Amino acid sequence: MILRGLAKNLKEQNWTAIWIEFILLVSGVFLGIQVANWNEDRLDRKREQDFLERLLIDIENDQSALERRLNYIRESIAYGEDALTWVEDGTLVESSEWRTVMAFYNASRILPYTPLDTTYQEMRSSGQLGLLRDPKLRSALGLYFVISGAVRSDFIVKLNPEYRSHVRGLTPFRIARYISSECFNILTTKHLACNSPIDDVSADVILQRYKTAPELTDELAYWIDSAHLMIDILGKQRDDNVELQQRIHVKLGTSPKRKSQ
Repeated sequence: MILRGLAKNLKEQNWTAIWIEFILLVSGVFLGIQVANWNEDRLDRKREQDFLERLLIDIENDQSALERRLNYIRESIAYGEDALTWVEDGTLVESSEWRTVMAFYNASRILPYTPLDTTYQEMRSSGQLGLLRDPKLRSALGLYFVISGAVRSDFIVKLNPEYRSHVRGLTPFRIARYISSECFNILTTKHLACNSPIDDVSADVILQRYKTAPELTDELAYWIDSAHLMIDILGKQRDDNVELQQRIHVKLGTSPKRKSQ
C-alpha cells in the first residue's frame, strides 16, 4: 500500500505526501529489521541460558567424578604406605598377614580420569561458543576442558605404574581373583570387607615373595610419589571446577546447591 501510494504521489509530484510515504516506508523497514534482530537476540539469549544450564550439570557431575577419584587414589596411597611400613619395620596391617597382602595388592589400583565435556564439545564443534557473551567465561571453559583437562587427564590415563603389573604378577592367581571379586566392587569402586581365604602361613609366603622381589619396593615407593602428584593435579582440577560453577551460577542468577551433610 505504501509503495503504491508513493508511486501515485510521485506521478502527481505531491512532495509532502512523498516525504511522508518515504518516512513511513523507511520506518517500517527499520522496525521490521529491529523486530527480527530482537527476536534473534532473544533466541540467542535463550540458547545461551540452555547451554549454561547444561554446562553447569556437566561440571557438577565432573566435580563428583573428581571427588571419587581423589578418594580412590588416597586409599591406594594409604595401602601402599602400609605395605612399605611392613617392608621397613615388619609392622603388619592390623596385625594380619592377610591384611598386609591386601595392602600390597590394593596399592596397585588406579582410576583414570577424563573431564566430562559433552556440552562444551557440542558447542565447540557446532560453532556456538560465541553464544556465551562473556569472553572471560569462554576462555575459562577452554582452559578447563581443552588445555588443562586434556593435559592432566592424558598424564593420568597414561600412567600405568610398573608396580601394578609387577605385584599382580607375584600374587597367586586365585588370590588375585578372590581380592577382585570378594574384596572389591568394580561398579562402585569400593573396597569391601572380606575374610582371608588362606591361613597366616600361606599369606606370609606371599609377603616374602613381595619383599624379596627385585625392585618391587622401589616401584611401590615411586608409584606412591606419583600418586601424590596425581592428588595435586586432580585437586587443582577440582578447584578450577568449583570456580567455574560459581561463575556460571552468577550468569544464571542461581545459587550453588548445598551438599548434604
